[in-house]
Amino acid sequence: MERNYKHVLVTKKGEKWLKDSSWLYESDIDKYDPFIEDGELVDVLSSKAKYIGTGFYNSKSKIRVRLLSRNTNDIFDYDFYKRRVSYAYNYRKMVMNDLSNFRVIYGESDYLPGVTVDKYNDILVTEILSLGMDKNKEHLYKALIEVFKEDNIEIKAIYERNESVLRDKEGLPKYKGFYLGSGDTNTIIIENGIKYYVD
Repeated sequence: MERNYKHVLVTKKGEKWLKDSSWLYESDIDKYDPFIEDGELVDVLSSKAKYIGTGFYNSKSKIRVRLLSRNTNDIFDYDFYKRRVSYAYNYRKMVMNDLSNFRVIYGESDYLPGVTVDKYNDILVTEILSLGMDKNKEHLYKALIEVFKEDNIEIKAIYERNESVLRDKEGLPKYKGFYLGSGDTNTIIIENGIKYYVD
C-alpha cells in the first residue's frame, strides 16, 4: 500500500527507546520533513529508513511524536478509532465485574495517546492531552457512543474536562463543558456497595 505520510527519522537511541515506548522526544529525532504541520500523522523511520510506526507530530510539545500504530496496513478513519475503542471496552469486560462506572480509555495503554475516558453511569467524561487526538475527537466520540450502543448501553452525555496545564504544552486551549448533552453535571455512582456523589 502506498504511504503518503511525511517522514521522521529517529536516532539509534530513539530506535531503542521506541521498543518500549510510544513517545518520541525532540532529542530522539535525527531528521524530519520541514513541512510537517502540527497534529499531522507522520511515519517514523529508523536510521536505515525502516518503518517503526505512525504517530501524531507536534513541534510545540516536548513529546514530538505520539505513536498511534505500528501497522503499515492501518487506515486512520472512523473504523480505526472504533476498533481501538472496541478493543479497550472488550478488555474491560473481561477483567471487570461492574461496568456501570469505570475507566474506558487509558491513553497509550489503549493505543489512543493522550486520551482518558471515564464512564459514570450514562455520562462519559473525557480528557484529551494530544493535539492530534484533539483534531480527531469526532471519530473517537462517535466510536464510543456506537460501541456502547451495540452493547445496549445508552450514553446520554459526553462532558469534556480539558483543563490540564499539559494542554498548554500541546498548544491547545483549556476548557470544560458538554460536547454532547446538557444539564446537571452531578451524578450518583455505586462502587463496592458504597454510594458516591460525583461531579
